[in-house]
Amino acid sequence: MKSVPYILLYIILVAAWVMLFYQFMTPVKDGQAILSLLTSCAFYSLIWGVMVSLFQRLFGWRGYGMLLLPVAIMIVFLLGMDKSTFLFMIGLMLISVLVSLTKIFAYRRKNPR
Repeated sequence: MKSVPYILLYIILVAAWVMLFYQFMTPVKDGQAILSLLTSCAFYSLIWGVMVSLFQRLFGWRGYGMLLLPVAIMIVFLLGMDKSTFLFMIGLMLISVLVSLTKIFAYRRKNPR
């Protein structure tokens, strides 16, 4: 129940990023483009969620090591990306880092050392 605001923040930011990317950067604007953007967001979010759940006990939310997970995902998918896919992934990576930083700062403010 504690992580619901962070999940909602992530969903809102990802939805805003999809809309902005579709309006301004999508090379081909058709009905399938928005669906493929949302599907790729779901795929990235699933991978990010699995990695966070696997490594959360190792790094913990108090550590800044969790911020390396989106970068690791980005490196894995870097091979074979075209420019628009690369820009889309950079946006998703920044959103996930922003949500992770928000959670870290909220935890540190609640539990100072």
